[in-house]
Amino acid sequence: MSPGPDPTLMNIQFTHSETDAAKLLIVGASTRAAAASALRAGMRPVCVDQFGDQDLHTLARVIPRTSAPNDWLHELAALEPMEWIFTGAVENQSELIAQISAQHTLRGCDPDCLSRVRDPFFLQTLLSDNSIRMSSCLPVEAKPADVENWLLKPLESAAGQGIHFMDEVLVESEPAGDCYLQRYQAGAPLSALFIAFPEAVVLVGVSLQLCGNPSLGAAAFQFCGGVTISPVPDGVRSDLEELGTTVARGCGIQGLFGCDLIGNPEDGEPLWLTEVNPRYTGLTELFELQYRIPLLGWHIKACRSFADPAAEPDAAGELETELERAFREPFQQIAKGILYAQRDRTAPEIRFSGLPDDCYAIPESADLPYPGTFIPQGTPFCSVYGTGKNPRESLQVLARRVNKYQQLLASGELPEEAGDNPHTSPGTVKEPENLFFSRFFSSVPGGLSFLEESPD
Repeated sequence: MSPGPDPTLMNIQFTHSETDAAKLLIVGASTRAAAASALRAGMRPVCVDQFGDQDLHTLARVIPRTSAPNDWLHELAALEPMEWIFTGAVENQSELIAQISAQHTLRGCDPDCLSRVRDPFFLQTLLSDNSIRMSSCLPVEAKPADVENWLLKPLESAAGQGIHFMDEVLVESEPAGDCYLQRYQAGAPLSALFIAFPEAVVLVGVSLQLCGNPSLGAAAFQFCGGVTISPVPDGVRSDLEELGTTVARGCGIQGLFGCDLIGNPEDGEPLWLTEVNPRYTGLTELFELQYRIPLLGWHIKACRSFADPAAEPDAAGELETELERAFREPFQQIAKGILYAQRDRTAPEIRFSGLPDDCYAIPESADLPYPGTFIPQGTPFCSVYGTGKNPRESLQVLARRVNKYQQLLASGELPEEAGDNPHTSPGTVKEPENLFFSRFFSSVPGGLSFLEESPD
């Protein structure tokens, strides 16, 4: 349990009542990244958040998200109507989305859309003729002969939790009916980010996902960060654009969404879709920081366009122009790692000097708990960032910083690191040392990815 924020630290950067900017309600497990995106878009975030980290309190008004929804839903009911979005895992709670949308205007996917986009069998049929198809899915009661090549996945999945190889499931335990089987595809876990407008679906960027990395304390398949691969490689752009358009139009998606993929150039089909995240994703902020474009603002424009097509008649074209401008400017790749507690811990004190003047400055760390917060085993401690001229270099910087914060979590003392600036701009990153962790970039425990050097 968190000891709660110190009132003297709250809202030290922003006095929300002093601006006439429109409010945006954000509901999710962790909302800090989306709150920062809202500020970049010129909006005032009001966040329903499970963690209540100290940096979130400098960005937004925070309503604690407790396990009893009625506690915070009652507080939402007292707020004036405003636009709202949801972040991770809320897409699995259609009734909650409908309940909040009765008072506040949803900017994103409604329950009808979610019933399609979160149905793996619907996606499998929808993409049957596409160049990028859905990795094969079977009902949970199916008994494939090659069980070692199939995954058992929850239908209401979130951040890769609860996924297991079929042959690892105990024989005596019957899989729950709210699961399904999906064929395992060997390769690198990727994610493509899109924004769906009425007139077009814009491909924003592609990232390599970090999933199940032991160096970050993550369980097998658990999402724990990623690194940008920008601009989108020419060899996959057209296939990804076709995928995004087919999924968005077939499911009725509005605004931001992400497609999780497995990439393997040696496979006859080098890209497979594994699932769709119909919302602001955990890696959206990396592209915002990299391109210096307020993507959440474009998400809001896109969703408003569906409600009133005359409001933003060529918003998609304007965003594409902005992205083309960004690609002409020098930028570095950005990596993000989510560090999980490997045993029960109490949050140590982390130096937090507030937010930078530049809202696009790339932090060294974020999602910082208040000192004394109880952090159960397997839950996030903080997010850590790294930048470099290519994905490998940015991951090297990330690896060094992850090691630093692991030491902090274990000992309660943050080691001094010469030259480390808590807010690093892309142009000031120093040449990093080659500090790879064993299995740091593996998507499955025991395997090596194409970014990791062989121990031999």
